[in-house]
Amino acid sequence: MTELGDGPRHYWLPTPDGDRFVRHAFRGRRWESQSCDTTVCGKRVAMAKPSEMDWCTAPTCRDCNGILRDEQE
Repeated sequence: MTELGDGPRHYWLPTPDGDRFVRHAFRGRRWESQSCDTTVCGKRVAMAKPSEMDWCTAPTCRDCNGILRDEQE
């Protein structure tokens, strides 16, 4: 039996992508203030504390979303 919380952990974070931000998924429980990391979809990106506006306007990465969705099936 699987208990709640036993599944893969990930978090979302808006990251710079050219002149805009994109919300990518990352493996782990939360952002630990690292300056860069690799997204679930395999991109190496810079990371910084996003503003509230970044959270509201950054589109979700379709690739990250699709990979995580496929992992649930």
